Amino acid sequence: LARVKALVKADPDVTLASQEAVFVLARATELFVETIAKDAYVYAQQGKRKTLQRKDLDNAIEAIDEFAFLE
Repeated sequence: LARVKALVKADPDVTLASQEAVFVLARATELFVETIAKDAYVYAQQGKRKTLQRKDLDNAIEAIDEFAFLE
């Protein structure tokens, strides 16, 4: 939570952020990373690998509409 709070404070447009807001941002980030990692892992398995590589993430971003904002 301390890292998320530091990132929030680094934004000049944000003046105050409650503990609840910081917690929700941290949890949303955890869920996002979990989702994209699971989707990218499918592509790693197709390549008969257990380690995610950048190309696996790129493939997941390209194939899944939910991640279109990352292109």
